[in-house]
Amino acid sequence: MAKVLNMFREFSMNGVRGYKKLTNFQKGVFDSTYKKHLSSMDMSERMKYTENHVQKIEAEISILKVYYDHGESYFYMPGNKWVKIP
Repeated sequence: MAKVLNMFREFSMNGVRGYKKLTNFQKGVFDSTYKKHLSSMDMSERMKYTENHVQKIEAEISILKVYYDHGESYFYMPGNKWVKIP
């Protein structure tokens, strides 16, 4: 059985397409980058990016493409970096 690093995140992201396919490393990249991404916003803006708005995650080795239900997408990368996809 694989070790689960963040049990709460496993439950909260259960309905997000692609999350279960991520490796533990990729989940770590998501967790740390997502936390930094949210902390860069004011509280009213954060509401659009809560976990229930994450629609899908696609992984390409260490880069994640994160889709939100309001139409925005971001690349999440190691080092807590993110870039909005036009």
